[in-house]
Amino acid sequence: MQNKKTVKEAVFLVLALIVMIGSRFMPATAGLSKDAWAVLGVFFGSLIMWIGISIDWPSMITLMALGLIPVFGFSGTFAGAFGNTTVAFLLFTFMLVYPLSKTHFVRRCAIAFITNKIARKGPWHFICFVFAAVTFMGLFISPSVLFVAFMPFLEDIFKVLELKKGGKVGNVLMMGTAFCISLSSGMTAIGHVWPTMAIGYYTASTGKDINQFQYMAMGIPTGIILIIILILIFKFIYRPDDINTINPEKAMSLRGTVPEADAKEKIILAVMFLTVFLWVFPSLVKGVLPKFYETVNGWSTAMPPLLGCIILFIVHVDGERIMNFKETASKGVLWGSILMTAAATQLGACLTNQDVGISSWLTGALQPLTAHMPVIGMILFFMTWAVIETNFSSNIVTTTVVSAVALSVLSALPSGSVNIAAVVSMVGFAAAISNMTPAGQSTVNTVAIGSGWTDTKSMFIWGGLFAIAGIIVLSFIAYPLGSLVM
Repeated sequence: MQNKKTVKEAVFLVLALIVMIGSRFMPATAGLSKDAWAVLGVFFGSLIMWIGISIDWPSMITLMALGLIPVFGFSGTFAGAFGNTTVAFLLFTFMLVYPLSKTHFVRRCAIAFITNKIARKGPWHFICFVFAAVTFMGLFISPSVLFVAFMPFLEDIFKVLELKKGGKVGNVLMMGTAFCISLSSGMTAIGHVWPTMAIGYYTASTGKDINQFQYMAMGIPTGIILIIILILIFKFIYRPDDINTINPEKAMSLRGTVPEADAKEKIILAVMFLTVFLWVFPSLVKGVLPKFYETVNGWSTAMPPLLGCIILFIVHVDGERIMNFKETASKGVLWGSILMTAAATQLGACLTNQDVGISSWLTGALQPLTAHMPVIGMILFFMTWAVIETNFSSNIVTTTVVSAVALSVLSALPSGSVNIAAVVSMVGFAAAISNMTPAGQSTVNTVAIGSGWTDTKSMFIWGGLFAIAGIIVLSFIAYPLGSLVM
């Protein structure tokens, strides 16, 4: 029965694609332009899918087809369907990453990191690779999803190493894991709300874009530097006296506890790679293949995850689609973040709207403070504000408020005196340095504290010291990096 249904859906899908693609080759005739024939093809192709398959995921093919029509483009299509590209980007990225969280990828990746030869050289080598593992996975997985998925494995590590609650080394591992997972959500804009929002505010205010490569060229090196500083803080200031209780060789028993990657996981990883490739590769060949760069970059950041979702909905493994729409939409999409992003993006655009006048008022109000302040002073001011606020309130609220004010104040400065794109991107990064209080990164911080391996006092003290390091690194290292690529 399932095979008959699959064959039937495949027939309708092929028929719909033939209609959609075929209409693109129709010449202008019968009073209709080529674009008109293309739109009609999408219309009839969509009807075939909605009637013969379903009304949910096939609608993504409709969006893809409309975005490929030059007169609309992906930016216009996403703006018409979702209000703006940022909301579409987050929606599709959340959906794309969800199937990965259901595989054994997190556990397999972590085991590969912590059982290699270098990680087994000593306790601090082991700790470094635990932090490296969660940071790597956090580059493209939501911090809340990753932390919840990683916690059972972290408990397994504690058990295998025979660590006890109340010890300093267990505290280091728990705090460091929480800090690194939160930090990784600022290192890329792949499925991470606050960097995506910051980029969206900059685009809405200036009409210019910051692509994924530009953001990561600033975010990843900055994050790596901060993680090195974090490890140095733990080693030379916190100085866990029970560090030698860690015997990295014991972690070898974790090998073989995870089955080999199956066909489904390999396909999911391949699709994720394709998505990241479409985000990053065009920028790397901009000078060599300018036409290719312009074409792919013009698709907007939301198109690659949309394509990835469509592939995972179409491909079947063992008679079932890799991605189930109902399950993904209900469990994989953080609808609260989507709705708040939609509202906050529009709010940010209104706050910076010249006709409203708030920007002019803010500029005038802050003029006495910024008039004689050097550029580095203003950058330090905004980074301090962002990091302090994000530790006591929502990351999204922090990004919205600080980005809006930064855009208003910095736009009034003489042209070329400050790189506004870099500063606003850094605000999105700063929102991820948020582990001092449970309010800063609610899911990650509350779960970490509730685990019993760390406590509120430790998170506040060491999260505060890490926040100070973040302000300094952002102001004096991230800004020059960002200015080089943005």
